[in-house]
Amino acid sequence: MAVAAASPIEINDGAALVTREQRQGDVISPTRAVLTLSKSMFNAGCFSLPYAWKLGGLWMSFGLTFLISGFNWYGNHILVKSSQHLAKKTERAALDYGHFAKKVCDFSDIPFLQRHSKKVMSVVNVTILFYQLGMCSVAILFISDNMVNLIGDKLGTTQHGQMIAAATIATFFILFTNMFTEMKVISAFAVVSSIFFLIGTGVIMQYTVQQPNQWQSLPAYTNFTDTIVFIGMSMYAFEGQTMILPVENKLATPEDFLSTFGVLPTTMSLCTVFMVALGFYGYTAFGDKIAPTITTNVPKLGLYSGVNLCLMLQSMLGHSIAMYVVFDMFFNGFQRKFLMRFPNVSKSVIDKGFRIFWVMLTYLMAVLIPKLEIMIPLVGVTSGTLCALVYPPLFQIITFWEDWKVEMSPRYRYFRIGVNLTVVAIGFFAIGAGLYANLLQIHKSLLQ
Repeated sequence: MAVAAASPIEINDGAALVTREQRQGDVISPTRAVLTLSKSMFNAGCFSLPYAWKLGGLWMSFGLTFLISGFNWYGNHILVKSSQHLAKKTERAALDYGHFAKKVCDFSDIPFLQRHSKKVMSVVNVTILFYQLGMCSVAILFISDNMVNLIGDKLGTTQHGQMIAAATIATFFILFTNMFTEMKVISAFAVVSSIFFLIGTGVIMQYTVQQPNQWQSLPAYTNFTDTIVFIGMSMYAFEGQTMILPVENKLATPEDFLSTFGVLPTTMSLCTVFMVALGFYGYTAFGDKIAPTITTNVPKLGLYSGVNLCLMLQSMLGHSIAMYVVFDMFFNGFQRKFLMRFPNVSKSVIDKGFRIFWVMLTYLMAVLIPKLEIMIPLVGVTSGTLCALVYPPLFQIITFWEDWKVEMSPRYRYFRIGVNLTVVAIGFFAIGAGLYANLLQIHKSLLQ
């Protein structure tokens, strides 16, 4: 089988990674890959960024956003490099996150990891499951917030009742969008969702830049606790970490994912610019009056009333993009075990029942935890940080340990390992500090 000629950088990471032959079947183009991956990041969490900037302070948030983006970019890059390398090594077309973690352990020289590779895969899968369910429940909360803001007086007399009614209506439509299985359909949803997203955010940005800019009177930084909450919310805003491998696995030309102007660099650059602009202009426009989601700061009159509708529609479609990860990772194993016990059940019934179960679970989570400003940083700072800053550096060290011994000088090898361990240490610090800060926020909210 012919492989791509390796560049010097690729040689340092275990030689050529992927074949030049195009994948066949349910595959997408680089353009669709950028749109799908961008859409997985441009979601409900983005609209809480101005509120997050209020917690972190203007210039502290400005600098940390670029830093967080850089760490996410690095983690995503080495995750794909390691996955492509192991896929080639095992002669498989692609690996999802869980099976990638298992292969890392299977091909390592550490007996403990080899013996417990399935347990490592289970830990990674549970992390991703928690993250995706959190994202999807936040999407329902986001839709509910906007629906209540738009027509709340028609949904009930109490705020909690309005939220439950709005979440129920949203879930009815979300169930429909989650019935499709192919990445081609999901990427089409991403395109349509992106159109609604651009219209909605365009109107929001147009309104915010017309407000008196308050940047000179806003604090440059705040305190440790609020800054950590900001980090959690920002990590959540880059919520596409778990979509990296599913999108790469469906890319028709895998080498286009990491190339200089490829899918990942293009997506991360677009997301960073957008998130800095939304956070900066949103916070400086409204200052201390910024709401947990900026959409509720926009008036409900005239053109602006359409913002809520556009963003609700994009979140409904975005829910199916996030849930695709869960279906892609867990359905085949579930179906195999289910058919062993109930062989006469139709595969179509199993498929639809599986999807309905997970969608309804995200609905229940949204109804039971109706605090958007608490849920976003809690999900982001735990599972999001593990997927972005902890697992990829550790897996890369294990994957390329023997290759680096042969291909690198000891000094450069120690440098690469040191960089990865530093990223892991930062990840664990962010998780610990984030949990502490979020528990304080939850406690404070319960006392109100």
